[in-house]
Amino acid sequence: GAAQVDIEQPAGAAELRQEGEETVLVLQPSCADCAAELGSTGGLLYVDLRRTPRRQAPAGRDQPREAQAAAPAASPRGRRGQAEPPPAAEDLTGLRESILGKLNLLNAAPAPRPPGQGGTSPSGTSPSGATPGAAGPGGATPPAAAPGQPLPNPRFGPSSEAAPKPPCLAPPFSFRDWAGRQPYLEELVARRAGLALSDQGLAEMASMAEFYAIHEMPREALDVLSAPVAESAPPELRARLERARDIARILGRQRIDPGSVLLAEAADCARPDLPLWRGLAAALTGDAPALARHAPQIRALLRDVPPDLRIAFAHVLSDAVEEDVETLRVLVATVRTMTDLRPDQQVVRNWLLSRQARLEGNRADEMMYLERAARGRSVAALYARARLAALNLMRQDAEGQRAEQALIDFARTYRHDPLGEESAILYAQRLLERGDLGAALRVADEASQASARPTMESRAARLAAQALRLLLVDARGLTLPPAGERLALYWQYEGYATPGERGDDIRLGAARLMLDQGLPDAALEASRQLAAATIAQPDGALLQARAEALAEQGDPLRALALLQPLPASDPAKRIAALALSRLGKPLEGAQALAGLDELADRQARAALLFQGQAWGEAATAYAELLRESSLDPPTRSEATARLASAAALARPRVALPGELLAPEGSAAALLRLSDNTAPAPPRGVAAARQAISRSRQIEQVLPAPPAAPATPGRN
Repeated sequence: GAAQVDIEQPAGAAELRQEGEETVLVLQPSCADCAAELGSTGGLLYVDLRRTPRRQAPAGRDQPREAQAAAPAASPRGRRGQAEPPPAAEDLTGLRESILGKLNLLNAAPAPRPPGQGGTSPSGTSPSGATPGAAGPGGATPPAAAPGQPLPNPRFGPSSEAAPKPPCLAPPFSFRDWAGRQPYLEELVARRAGLALSDQGLAEMASMAEFYAIHEMPREALDVLSAPVAESAPPELRARLERARDIARILGRQRIDPGSVLLAEAADCARPDLPLWRGLAAALTGDAPALARHAPQIRALLRDVPPDLRIAFAHVLSDAVEEDVETLRVLVATVRTMTDLRPDQQVVRNWLLSRQARLEGNRADEMMYLERAARGRSVAALYARARLAALNLMRQDAEGQRAEQALIDFARTYRHDPLGEESAILYAQRLLERGDLGAALRVADEASQASARPTMESRAARLAAQALRLLLVDARGLTLPPAGERLALYWQYEGYATPGERGDDIRLGAARLMLDQGLPDAALEASRQLAAATIAQPDGALLQARAEALAEQGDPLRALALLQPLPASDPAKRIAALALSRLGKPLEGAQALAGLDELADRQARAALLFQGQAWGEAATAYAELLRESSLDPPTRSEATARLASAAALARPRVALPGELLAPEGSAAALLRLSDNTAPAPPRGVAAARQAISRSRQIEQVLPAPPAAPATPGRN
């Protein structure tokens, strides 16, 4: 049935139940002033609960938690009228995790309840309070889940061996005190003075590093934290220092240790902030799939991050998203409506919005956001200018020439920086679209060699592989260079053909071109690099069999073995004939070519019959071949000579076609002399005289032997 989300008065829990044909999820927020936002992304339905800001703190806000718990409940009643005490504000995060877990249940229809196991109440629950369809083997009903915890589901929930941890009541740390309560300059002076007076005290060091990190100064924070920490330092203080160091590394686009305190699991509960740090760690390592998995949770968690860090984290996360428009849209949504931004932050937001517009195919919005971002002086503004130059590169005017020169300058000036690498990739992409495949390969190779980032290396490699596919697999309407130049480019950049089955289409195209150019040994080497799955396909098996049959170092027996499981086809017959000929079985090879009508196949079959000394069949094959008017003179002359020889040696005699004997000329005369259909020759002296006369006639018909070359030093 349809899924319905019903938000009740706050009672601090969530419940899934069946009402008729509908599965109803009842949300009971823990605060009366919470705002709910419903949305979906990537097939996931999410509900974002957020406390609305208040002008005045409620009474008892600053009281200890024990005192608040002891106070009488005053929250409004739920639908059933039960009055429950409101949990603390930090429980809201745990409630979100509970809701996300329960939303997975909406993907599965309720299992039908066998008859005879009791009815259900109007609210969709059994008399014992269990959800219909949740009965275990033998009709036993599992225990109900605790309030606020995800309901057990054998299809989507964790296994019974590892029960999920309850959500932590609060995140392990807060950014609240990182910036201080004074204006920036006064706070900076106070923290520097405190660090100086403490003589590198660990608490003051952590406070100074946190101040630098919250204001997006990662280098200064890492410099403060460069002092060694004693082994006797308290664990809480050590964790605080490591946390500040890792956040500074994230802001500086440096990888963090997998054992970082930011990524550590809590011992007795599930950390609600963990997806954010896992997503940032995945972004720094280029793990786009992991980042996409955490994106919906990251979007909700970023709302609780201070504005400066929020846009900085969104920038780091978005840079790791390449062509995944859904993930980028989720991440950019966290900064789209931010206000009171600094000029450099406005540039970052416009740059991210331009990237989203590009992936969505909205060229007008992309140009608008790029022009806004290019007005700044930050690194993101330089990226925007490079992208604008790439968009203008295809113009056939002075603006296009300036854009090309700008990209070249960016690539050279910032060669070992991400901006130069990005400019080189954009330039190579435009060269590829223009059809200058050799230049595109060279630029992509330079960008890959100069980069130390896995994501940039993979982008350059994919671009080079795309150029190789245009050269060797599918030109897509481009004008390709000569075959020799294409092979030279392949041999120079063949390392970008992805190893394994993913790059086998490039190797197949290169091997075909090598065979067409008369390079069977090189084709054999390329074909032996194919994956087993590719060779199991008909195209791969035919190509490798052809290379094995033609190459001097090839194995004709392997060629025949590769052809055996394939269905009969003209290419397979030709390859089998080649392999059998190399194995010294020309007559079997000729038999394989029987029935093929192409002129080249008929020539090959006649040659194999002549080689196998099947004179009668060879004479017949050459006689049929000489009837073709499209034969070139050298081929016709060779076929005539072989026909004459085969006809003279054939037993029984073979009758030569009359139309081949009629024309005057040496070829016709040779065939008449070879015609053994005449009456039997006489015997004795007459036979000798006739043989001498016949030999003189043959000598006159045959071409004169070439003159011997003169020996140096002799007259």
